[in-house]
Amino acid sequence: MRALGASMGRRGFGYVSVLTVIVTVVGAAGMLAFENEASGGRLNDYGSALWWTAMIMTTMGSEYWPQTAEGRVLCFLLSLYALGVLGYVAGVLATFFIGRDAENTKAEIAGERSINALREELAALRRELRATDR
Repeated sequence: MRALGASMGRRGFGYVSVLTVIVTVVGAAGMLAFENEASGGRLNDYGSALWWTAMIMTTMGSEYWPQTAEGRVLCFLLSLYALGVLGYVAGVLATFFIGRDAENTKAEIAGERSINALREELAALRRELRATDR
């Protein structure tokens, strides 16, 4: 867990987490402002708007979809941001696990066989060049 924490720290995961919380809190305020009257009572308080925004940010969706143009634009931007963060988190985790495999001497690294074959071919070519120079 410490290694995972260190890997995430090197990749700015803390900054992304704080920014995501800020985007969620501000997005909920925006949704409440845009959709309060148009929601038919579904987004009538900040708690409901925060819950809705959190569900959109986790790409879980909701039973309510924005009715106003401003709310739809904000919903789109929140979803786009959330997909970007999801890709970032997946990339950080993949980098961590690939790095762990690279440190393990028993684990096969992706493309290791082809790299070893190229090394053997280079060594054979060097031997041939040395033989022709003599």
